[in-house]
Amino acid sequence: MQHIADLKAFLAGSWRIDRRFEDRRYAVDGKMIGEALFAAEGNALLYRERGTVIFGSHEGSAEQKHRYDFPDGPARASVVFADGRPFHELDLCDGVAQVSHACGDDLYEGRFIALDAGRWQSRWTVAGPRKDQAILTLYTRVG
Repeated sequence: MQHIADLKAFLAGSWRIDRRFEDRRYAVDGKMIGEALFAAEGNALLYRERGTVIFGSHEGSAEQKHRYDFPDGPARASVVFADGRPFHELDLCDGVAQVSHACGDDLYEGRFIALDAGRWQSRWTVAGPRKDQAILTLYTRVG
């Protein structure tokens, strides 16, 4: 585990994504292989990921966007959706962070780990009336 004093510098740049899905409710597994870019915009980092998802018999492209704001300096981010709604806070100073996000009646519980200078992962457990899922993503620095 890597302690991250400057989260903004750690995240900035390009990452390869290897994501695994497990939908326990419907007994379907899936994966996404793609790329993510954290690009500077003022004091923020704009996050954009693109990839190909295979989930059960479905295969298609996927895209996601977030903004990482750093209102109190580069160590901690406030993560928001593309439309500005709050998502979660992120602080990896200790190398690990626990976060949560309520999406309607479903609860997303996240755990982020900085594995080393070029790899980190997120693990989401999603539970509620509509979902029973686990999502594990490994990010590996490109270049």
